[in-house]
Order: sequence, then structure tokens, then C-alpha cells
Amino acid sequence: MSRPGQIRFLSRAAPLYDPVVRLLGFQRLWRTMAEHAGAGPEERCLDVCTGTGGVALAVAGGGAPVVGIDVAAGMLREAERKARASEFAAKVRLVRMDARQLAFRDASFPLVTCTMALHEMAEDERSSVLAEVRRVASARVLFADYRVPSSPGRGLLFRALHAFEYLESDDFASYTAREMGERLEAAEFRVETHFDAGAYRIWPCRVAT
Repeated sequence: MSRPGQIRFLSRAAPLYDPVVRLLGFQRLWRTMAEHAGAGPEERCLDVCTGTGGVALAVAGGGAPVVGIDVAAGMLREAERKARASEFAAKVRLVRMDARQLAFRDASFPLVTCTMALHEMAEDERSSVLAEVRRVASARVLFADYRVPSSPGRGLLFRALHAFEYLESDDFASYTAREMGERLEAAEFRVETHFDAGAYRIWPCRVAT
């Protein structure tokens, strides 16, 4: 499936997204992202590729104002519905926007999060998104995505367990071909560490100066 086709698919399937990813442990990942973000009440956060707003709402639950952006209209509708049903609606602003061209000033967000999105992109799109995140972030950035095993045996198991991802996106293989920390360092982020949350990995970064 091409990237435009994938976006259309995600937009149409948005009402089913949360029930499916709940089985994959995303709710735990959203909470873990918010916990490690540790955003203060006045620390403005940008949630890139917010999807149905899982991380945006979790961060807003700590009192931080959050802007969530996504290119898939259906996903944003689900995020808006969830925000209205929560007690954090006033803290969350949702905007349809292409992450390759963020309509924000340089260094305008002390905190930026991006969760389970980079693996869906072609390499050039990934590079553009990382450059834009780097541009608008002034301090901290948290990325989360699949934890790709390095050993051949575990790699085969990973491919079997994630066969749908390889079919859904023409570019999933390019994500798995390069270590994420290396990719982030090349995009001028300073990777402080990484830690695992179930099948996923979180990379807390600082903006390199």
C-alpha cells in the first residue's frame, strides 16, 4: 500500500483504531510516553502524528497544553471525540497538518513527542519529519516506535509477527534496516538513552546544539 493509500486507510479505519491497538499494548505505551515526558503545567507540547490523540491526552492529563497534529482527518475526528469526552479538552488543540511542513516557528515547543509513526514513512518522508521536529523543538523530544531485534533469529520472528506492517506499508522494511538511535543522531538529536515498553522502544532526546 502506498503512503497516500495508507493515510486514506487509516482515516477510514479510525473508529476501529483504538480497539485494535489496545490489544497491541498502545495504551500502556501512551501512558509511558507521558510519564517520561514529565511535562510541567506550562510546558507547551507538540504531539506529531497524534493519531487518535492517545499521547496528547495522556500528556494533557498532567496539566500541559498540547497541540496534536495529524494528516489523517478521520484520526483527528476520533481524537476530538476523545478530547471532548475527557476532562482535558481545554488543554488539547488538534490540527490537521502535514508533519513534513509544520506551520510553527523555530524552537517554539519545549517538548515534542512522536509515537508509532516513523515506521510508516518512506525514508525521505522520515527525514523531512525529523528535520521539522528538530526545527520546532527547543529542548526535549521523545520518539517511540517498534523495537527491532538485532539478532537474525529474533529478526525472523519479528518479520513473522509484523507481516501486516510489511504489507500495509511499502516502506516498513526501510525502517527496520537502520538502527533508530543512529537515525536520530544523524538528524541532529542527542539521544540520551533508550528503554523498552513491551514490544516498543522509547528514545528520549535533547535538541543537539
